[in-house]
Amino acid sequence: MPDTIEPSYRELTVDQLPIALEMRYKMVRELSGEDLDVIAPGWRDRYDEFYGGLVAQGRATVFVAEIGDDPVAVAAVYLLDNHRARIYGRPSAYLSNVWVSPQYRRRGIAAALTRRAIDWAKTKGCEVIRLRSSDMGRSVYASVGFTPTDEMEIYLR
Repeated sequence: MPDTIEPSYRELTVDQLPIALEMRYKMVRELSGEDLDVIAPGWRDRYDEFYGGLVAQGRATVFVAEIGDDPVAVAAVYLLDNHRARIYGRPSAYLSNVWVSPQYRRRGIAAALTRRAIDWAKTKGCEVIRLRSSDMGRSVYASVGFTPTDEMEIYLR
């Protein structure tokens, strides 16, 4: 396909989540080399249950970028159910599963999906959107306004 073809963007319906699920599988294989079907049997059902339930409730959406009928990129965003939202009425969102097929990278697709996720979170009244980034994604997120924060974590395994 010519390099000039621009992707179209849309939100997936609950029954279309297998598109995102397959991209998630490819993303993990690329980033860590792990086969989710081997290391986390049943993950596909749990993925569908998690995102499907949230999408059905209007608490999440999954964006896909397509060239023609081919999905080439994905991003998911969902509302966090945490103390800030429940106690203080300060909702926040989490951006996840951002992945672009290798042959379509460096065309602004990840940034376009991320901006759509940010806009979605704004419509939900969120004051912040968080994410975890691979080294590859940091410059994309910085280009749309994400900055490092003071959060810390400890791995328990």
